[in-house]
Amino acid sequence: MSRSVIYGSVTRHAAVLSRFGAQAGFFAREGIDLTIKEVYGGPEMAAAVESGEVHIGEVGTPPGLTAIGEGKRIRIVGSSLDRGLAFFLIARADITHWDDFKGKTVAALSRGSCGYWYLRDILEQNGVDPDQDVTFRYLGGDMDRQLELLKAGEIAGLLSGEPYLSLGERSGVARSWGAPQKLADVPSIQWSIQIAGQDFIEREPALLRDVLEVIRQTAHYALDNPDEWLSFYQKLYGVDIDIARNSIKNEWPLFHFDGQIDIPGLERALDLQYRIGSTARRLSLDEVLDLRYQPQPSVRPLVLRAG
Repeated sequence: MSRSVIYGSVTRHAAVLSRFGAQAGFFAREGIDLTIKEVYGGPEMAAAVESGEVHIGEVGTPPGLTAIGEGKRIRIVGSSLDRGLAFFLIARADITHWDDFKGKTVAALSRGSCGYWYLRDILEQNGVDPDQDVTFRYLGGDMDRQLELLKAGEIAGLLSGEPYLSLGERSGVARSWGAPQKLADVPSIQWSIQIAGQDFIEREPALLRDVLEVIRQTAHYALDNPDEWLSFYQKLYGVDIDIARNSIKNEWPLFHFDGQIDIPGLERALDLQYRIGSTARRLSLDEVLDLRYQPQPSVRPLVLRAG
């Protein structure tokens, strides 16, 4: 009998392993009918998971922790593929100094998203007041149009990932200023997490475990079949093979294929959220994390072979 699960993705390109596994038939093989639902923005995803609109969702750690601090009945159950800080600051080609951002509009997926908090911190540490010197635009469903908006001059920059970094640089629309840790004193945290509502955890613990295990198996399949993964990546983003290969290469050091939480990184995230006032007090691991779904670590070497 098929078991239905709604899996949340914050953009139409996120939750890449779940999409790959669904296309390859891995969920169906386990009797799981997986539907991927797009809910743009971290705070919005946390609310959808708590309400049951989404059963399991991928979200950035900062908005996930903020939601738990606000009392939402959700818990972290695993790590997404991009466990490391998978963002780069990209800006229009005519923006060459920090002062050039002043008076401009910068972008984030949503207010309270990972990109929002980190961009604020980076700008402030480089002499740009995020409340007075720039205007934030929250892209939501327009996140996929970011290069178009940069080219049109509607936004000056944002924290973004691949393949937008590679596409922007090749087209000359934007250039990369580098990873956040190279631009400011910002912590390296557990970046992207899988969350589930406490009602779903209590009601369907075996189904939750099975979904997470299929995603883990999909990650290992991707490692063993890099050409197939590369082809899937191309089609997902609608890019050519060179962009796909370069994108995977740039993000590879930030990937993790076993679904395990980076506990020290999560501790740093808890510190960060308290420091910036997103949580009223410093939350504990026990309040945010359900360790019952953490898999045993793999001993396999994670070697880049996609290209």
